[in-house]
Amino acid sequence: MNKEAIVTDKIFPAQGPHSNAVRAGNLIFIAGQGARNEKGEIIGLGDPVAQAEQVLKNIGALLEAAGASFDNVVMLKVYMTDMRHREAVGKVRRQFMREPFPASTSVQVAALALPEQMIMMEAIAVI
Repeated sequence: MNKEAIVTDKIFPAQGPHSNAVRAGNLIFIAGQGARNEKGEIIGLGDPVAQAEQVLKNIGALLEAAGASFDNVVMLKVYMTDMRHREAVGKVRRQFMREPFPASTSVQVAALALPEQMIMMEAIAVI
């Protein structure tokens, strides 16, 4: 099996020994994306809607770099520091995705990689 890192200058580079996205065959695995812009700045401090929008823009940029789109996403995992944001995040997701929606899991976590982050998502896509 061949695997290939997916890179784009539209998002902040992966920090540490991992890739933001990897293609293996016809699968694309997108690592947890936070609300950082391409300069590494946190977008939407204290605003779960703005953070969800940035997270999905980051995922979209990786999908595009892999020759895919949100239509190819079959699984989306959402991590949030407060489950009360679930409804608002769901509304943002509808701006990026359409039916049939991907399978999805949402969980509340005690903390994310950076203390300012409220939302993180990871995805699996098939091309």
